[in-house]
Amino acid sequence: MLSKLGRSRSGVATIIAEVMMVLIVILLSAIVYVWVVPAFTSQASKDNAGAAYSEKFETVRAQFATYVVSIPETVAACGSQDTSVGCAPSSYLTCGGSITSTYTGNVLVPANGVCLITATATVNGNVYVYSGGNLTVIGGTINGGLEADSALSVTLQNAKVSGLTGLYNVQTVNISVSALNTSGQSICTDAGGGALYAGGRGFFSMTNTNVTGQVENEVGHNTIVNNNHITGRLEIESADLGQIINNVVGSLDLDQNGTIVIAGNIVNGTAKYGTNGWCGTGNNQISGSTTGACIGNVEVDVSNTGSIPVKFVAVYMTNIPLAGSPSWQLASGNPTQCGNALLATCNQLPIIIPVGDMAEITMSWTAPSGAFPLPWNYIYFIFVSSHQNYVDGYLYFQKGLGMPLQSRLEQRICPPCY
Repeated sequence: MLSKLGRSRSGVATIIAEVMMVLIVILLSAIVYVWVVPAFTSQASKDNAGAAYSEKFETVRAQFATYVVSIPETVAACGSQDTSVGCAPSSYLTCGGSITSTYTGNVLVPANGVCLITATATVNGNVYVYSGGNLTVIGGTINGGLEADSALSVTLQNAKVSGLTGLYNVQTVNISVSALNTSGQSICTDAGGGALYAGGRGFFSMTNTNVTGQVENEVGHNTIVNNNHITGRLEIESADLGQIINNVVGSLDLDQNGTIVIAGNIVNGTAKYGTNGWCGTGNNQISGSTTGACIGNVEVDVSNTGSIPVKFVAVYMTNIPLAGSPSWQLASGNPTQCGNALLATCNQLPIIIPVGDMAEITMSWTAPSGAFPLPWNYIYFIFVSSHQNYVDGYLYFQKGLGMPLQSRLEQRICPPCY
């Protein structure tokens, strides 16, 4: 009986010991939770990760290459640039279909007519295109001048024109892989030696073409001049939209245009920038002097929607670090923290945005090297904060910001910012 009682007491003691161990573990866990977790949380809220989560910002509005109407200019009258050719031939062959062989004499495309000059054809004379007419020269040769007055379309593809090409108020002009040559002639459209004159609010494109002489284009709507070799002056005036990329020219004269970009050109002489509404330039080689300025700005507004100030330490445009310094101000009108000073407008990094305020940021944009089509599809931008948050976005031509975006916590590797 006594032995049974001893064994019973021993079992109870074991149970009590196990219960006490469980209670001790629970008590220690409670102590850890009450004292250690708050201390850890407090410390974490002070480190960079905690600040990164507290920092929030978003794009609100942005724009670049805002549509600017060009300064108007009068289009020259048909035939005025080369009076020896004129605009009204006394004798001519009417072309209402195609010319496939050599013809000596003038050729006229009548009003609303359609004419094709093929690669097997040579016209030893002048070619005239009247109102609403459509002329296409593919591989053909014109040993004379080309005058088009209010035509619907003029297309020169792998063509040769030895006299002045005068295009007056033509709706659509496409010149590619062709040769325009007025060498030895005293035709003077503006500064002398004119090989091509085009004027009027239409579409004009000249690519991969050799021109011996001067090219003058004025009062265009969309004017594209890419990958050409022009021995004389290239003059673009009063174009609503202009693109001058990867050309070799004797000199350059740009004035009174709305929106124009000039990139990757070799200018074997002087470059003149007049009064242009929005002008972006970069990667040009100019051997002579440069007068005037070409300025193209990109504007982005970023709002601080978080609980701590935002500090932008890096800016990228088209995955390239921003050349130069941004200019920024606060939408509230409060002074900016610009280095150690308080200024209305700051022209340096970092960009500091107080809680609840918005930064209005203006950046000068330089066109990337190589072909960059106009109208541009978009420009990609990135702002990176001191806590490695970032916000990016797409700026679409004339339309501005594609979609407002919130900042993200992902680490960007910049450059190239992918």
